[in-house]
Amino acid sequence: MSLKKIAVVGGDRRLTELTAAYVGEGIYVNTYNVPDVKTSDFIFSFPVLKDALQDVDICIGPIPFSKDGISVFSEAGPPISIDEFLNSYPKTMPLFIGGMTTEVNHRIEELGIRAFDLMEREEFAILNATATAEGIAGIALEEMPITINESLCLVLGYGRIGKTVSSLLKNMEANVWIAARKPSDFAWVRSRGMNTLPLAQLQSFLTYPDLIVNTVPSMIMDKDLIKYLHRDTLIIDVASGKGGVDFDACGQYGIKAIHALGIPGKTAPRSAALYIMQTIKNILQELNF
Repeated sequence: MSLKKIAVVGGDRRLTELTAAYVGEGIYVNTYNVPDVKTSDFIFSFPVLKDALQDVDICIGPIPFSKDGISVFSEAGPPISIDEFLNSYPKTMPLFIGGMTTEVNHRIEELGIRAFDLMEREEFAILNATATAEGIAGIALEEMPITINESLCLVLGYGRIGKTVSSLLKNMEANVWIAARKPSDFAWVRSRGMNTLPLAQLQSFLTYPDLIVNTVPSMIMDKDLIKYLHRDTLIIDVASGKGGVDFDACGQYGIKAIHALGIPGKTAPRSAALYIMQTIKNILQELNF
C-alpha cells in the first residue's frame, strides 16, 4: 500500500526536514515534539503523543532514539520517557528509529512492537557516514589553527565512518594515519595510500597528530594517553554513547576535545532526511507494505 498519513515524533532538524519531504510527496503528517515544524493543510501538530499516533500508517522517531537512556530524544520539549512512548505505541504499526540500545530493543521485543533500526541498514549507514565525515572536516577547519592539508591526522577505528573520514582527509591532502586492530583493516588502509598504526603503539605516536578523530565507542583515549598529546591537538570524537575520550583529562591537560554527536542533523539535515526517507522506502518495499 502507499503511505497516506504518517507520524513523526521528536528528533532534531533531520525530522523537521523529513516532515517537509513527506509533505512534498502529498503525504499527511502528524507530528509530536518535532522542532520548528509549521502546521499546514498537510501537517498536524499534536500536544499529546497518543493523538499523534492515531490513524497513521507508520511512525518515524529520532536518531538516536534516546541520548540519555531515559527519554526519547527531541530538541523540542517537553521530554517524553521511553516507557511512556513505548507503552502508548500501537503494536502492529511499523516504527522506524535509529540507534536502539540493547535495553530499548529488549523492551520493544517484550511489547511486540514492529521496530526497525535505521542505523542497522547498510545503505543508511554508508550515506550517514558521508555526511558525518563532511561535518568532521568542517569542525576541523573551524577549530584548527592550521589547514587540513598541512596537518597530520590520526583516525581511531576503521569502520564505516573511519573509512569515509580518512579518505576525505586524504583527498584534502592531509597526512593520514589509521589506528586499528584487524590485519584486514591495515591491508585496506595501505591499499588506499594511507599509513597504519597498531593500537598497541598508540602512546609512542601521540606527540605528532594535529587532529585525532575517534570513531570507536569504547575508552581509547584515556588519561594515561591524553598526557602525551601536544597542546594544539584537536580531538573530535564521533563515537556513540559516552564516546572513547576522557574529556575530563582533556580539560586537565588543556586539550580541546569535541564530542560531536548527530553531525548530519546539525550540518546537513535536509540530506540526512532524504537518506532516512529512502531507507524507509526500501524497508517498506521489502515488507510489501
